[in-house]
Amino acid sequence: MTIIATFLAAHLAAIIPWLIGGAGVLFGLFRHQQAKTATAKAAATVAQAQASVATSNATAAIAGQQAVANAEQASQQAAAIPDANLDAELQKLGALRND
Repeated sequence: MTIIATFLAAHLAAIIPWLIGGAGVLFGLFRHQQAKTATAKAAATVAQAQASVATSNATAAIAGQQAVANAEQASQQAAAIPDANLDAELQKLGALRND
């Protein structure tokens, strides 16, 4: 056992840098894997947020189309009321006529 201990003690200056280098390589590998995992989680979160925004935009577009359709329908209904009935309809609503 003393021969091994003597050998290690004599060559310690040559062995330590290799041990430190190996530890650095292992640390780098694990750190790289951790960074890849974090990047994948961030990408998933971004994709989820983009999907949510797309859904919101689609809902807003549908609501806008419905509002335009409702406005057109109200405009057609207003145009369909004869002028003779217009004063009566406005009076029911409590509105004044702008002529």
